[in-house]
Amino acid sequence: MKKIRSDKKKSPRKYTLRLTLTSAFCGLTLFGAIVLSVVTSHEVGAFIREELRLRLSDVVNMMASKIDGDLHSQVQTATDQKSSAFKELQNELVEMRRRGTGIANVYTMRKIDNEQIMFVVDASENNLSPTGQIYPNPSNTLKNALNAVAGSNIAYSETEPTADNWGVWLSAYAPIFTSTGKLDGIIGIDVSAQNVIEHERHYKISVYVISGVVVLLMLPVGFFIARRIRHPLAQLTIEMEKVRHFELDSEVNIVSRIREIDSMVQQLQNMKRGLRSFRKYVPADLVQELIELGVDAKLGGEKKTLTIFFSDIANFTTMSEKLEPEVLVAFLGEYLNVMNACLLQNQATVDKYIGDGVMAFWGAPRAVEHPAVKACQAALACQQQIQQLNQKWQAAELDLAFHTRIGINTGEVIVGNMGSDARMSYTVIGDNVNLTSRVESANKFYGTSVLITESTYQQVKDHFVTRLLDYAVLAGKAIPIRLYELVGNIGTVSAEKLQQIEDYQRAFHLYSQRQFAEAIVMLEQLIRSTPEDRVAPLLLARCQLYTINPPADDWQGDYVLRSK
Repeated sequence: MKKIRSDKKKSPRKYTLRLTLTSAFCGLTLFGAIVLSVVTSHEVGAFIREELRLRLSDVVNMMASKIDGDLHSQVQTATDQKSSAFKELQNELVEMRRRGTGIANVYTMRKIDNEQIMFVVDASENNLSPTGQIYPNPSNTLKNALNAVAGSNIAYSETEPTADNWGVWLSAYAPIFTSTGKLDGIIGIDVSAQNVIEHERHYKISVYVISGVVVLLMLPVGFFIARRIRHPLAQLTIEMEKVRHFELDSEVNIVSRIREIDSMVQQLQNMKRGLRSFRKYVPADLVQELIELGVDAKLGGEKKTLTIFFSDIANFTTMSEKLEPEVLVAFLGEYLNVMNACLLQNQATVDKYIGDGVMAFWGAPRAVEHPAVKACQAALACQQQIQQLNQKWQAAELDLAFHTRIGINTGEVIVGNMGSDARMSYTVIGDNVNLTSRVESANKFYGTSVLITESTYQQVKDHFVTRLLDYAVLAGKAIPIRLYELVGNIGTVSAEKLQQIEDYQRAFHLYSQRQFAEAIVMLEQLIRSTPEDRVAPLLLARCQLYTINPPADDWQGDYVLRSK
């Protein structure tokens, strides 16, 4: 079976900031220590060798000045080793070696006719090199010394250790001249390079150990610096995670002496303020979803079944004519704060404010359990809070009271980003949106506060007390719908109110069955017991009209509302 190659790139391995900073800090410290150690050891080694070379040059020059060149020229072959000249020269060289500190070998050499170099006098401890022995592989420095110009007293010294059959040496040479100024040979001295190498090695070990100790001592410093950088960045990460979840209410309290981090803190705080302001213009759930998904907003919509909410203040235009604009705006702001809080507590997406009106919906952009129930609960909460707000204004002796009308409908709409590529709004459109607006306006005709449609009623009937008001054709519509008044939560409505609702619905049933006379009797009794109810008189007037002018034969109990 062929192995299928995946084109998916592996994500790079992630490391913690503390590990990264500490590793970088200690790594740079170690690298710097190593570089410093290498450079220092090289420089010190070079310095030691240069000092030794200068010392050897001075010593070998001094020795050369004490050698009798004419006496040295008398030693030519191995048989001359028994001569007095050889013995005198050897004794002199031995004495020089003995007095010189650290000198291992002292010897003289001469270049013979075939350009070879031979030993003349060797003053080493074991006389390793007899007269006439050829020196193999001479260095360039040795060759240059044997080509010295007559009369020059320049010492020649090796810059690097040289190895021969007897060891590794640092050597220096000085020319030997006869009384006539002729170059007869050179005197050479060797010191063991092993001492120099050992000294350098010990120095390098000391430097490396010190560097290692410095790195170990710098580890706590690295951890401290890493913590000073990591801690505020970790806090920034937490705050960014809050932003991702749209938790914008807390302030960013992060203190750092690092200018770049402090700038990031300020920018994050500004971003949270901007998003808090942005949240006031668009649905918060939508912004949160876009942030979590990491996508751009695009034009487009989809069909969904949502519960829509419209509200409006009764007689707001009349009230606005009596108040100064700034006063009206202040009261309206307080009112809308109450409305907005009730809606958000019940998971609504607040679409927009239309003057004194509010539009909201449930079920987008996030799914909501029992959206119709949440909408009705929000409507009742709004009415309760508005009543408390009116009482507050009345207690302050303000001639002001807001009476809110609310319409709720559940149905299929198109929801999404509407508008242009440059400017768009997340909203809902469709026939059910228009229907909800008409339902809200119908409150004015019936004198009610909250009306819901049949589609909403079917989803909330087990949770709330409702009253079937009418089978109406709303303004601008052609198909009649059943309208229900939302009265309250089951278990919170008084028995007297429940009885009134039951009496009205029995009368409405008689009305829809064309039993207008029987309905009139019940409605008149209901009006006497509940004179504040505006719906019963409306139905009574309709029954009285149909008693005189009966509706068409295909009439199903519907009534056409002529105005919004």
